[in-house]
Amino acid sequence: MPDCFEGFSMETLAFFAAVKFNNNREFLNENRDLFERAVKRPLVLLAEELAPTAQEIDPRVDPRPSRAVSRIWRDVRFSRDKSPLRDHMWLSFNPIGETKGDSCCFYFEISADAADWGCGFYQMRPESMENLRRILREKPAYVKNIVSAPDFASRYAIRGESYQRQHQPPEGMDAALGEIYRRKCVFCEHGVENLDELARPELAQQIAEGFRAAAPLYRLLRACAEHTPIDSLPALK
Repeated sequence: MPDCFEGFSMETLAFFAAVKFNNNREFLNENRDLFERAVKRPLVLLAEELAPTAQEIDPRVDPRPSRAVSRIWRDVRFSRDKSPLRDHMWLSFNPIGETKGDSCCFYFEISADAADWGCGFYQMRPESMENLRRILREKPAYVKNIVSAPDFASRYAIRGESYQRQHQPPEGMDAALGEIYRRKCVFCEHGVENLDELARPELAQQIAEGFRAAAPLYRLLRACAEHTPIDSLPALK
């Protein structure tokens, strides 16, 4: 077994593709070695390589791969879909004591036909989004500097579900900022266009550089969640 991340393989993608047609415990039991070797092991190694970068940005982040890497098993207790296995997995770096559902985090996700990484909220509390809207109204240049920075804009798109009628941006607001203003939740995401990139060891460095480029947005979103006064927002580096 390698001691450092060497990339994912075609077996990784094939495993997730097979789960879509064999979503049962028997399939995983019969392919346990494949799962451990081609899916879980490279995710753990990738988490180990990315943890120092995540901690560099936020020292509160839990660096343990056991906390960062998702489980293959779905929580079906409250779901109509009782399929036991996920057809994708992810790693996410959350501050200690916070869960994926309510935390702003850095993440990477992979499935049979897609992979992406970025940072932001999986679910953003309404009061956190209201704090962001206030910043957009009162300090638009601050947010504009973050999302238009070349290192950020060349890598990421802003994502998140938007309201259709509620929270229309104030008249005259920059169009890009207005799109953020209307959202229920905000995160930035880089999608992998060529899946061959996943097989390269350099993927870890590429993601780490992407995390650093997204650090100003991460700090802004955390400030919104922590109700940081508008005159005490993190300085942009």
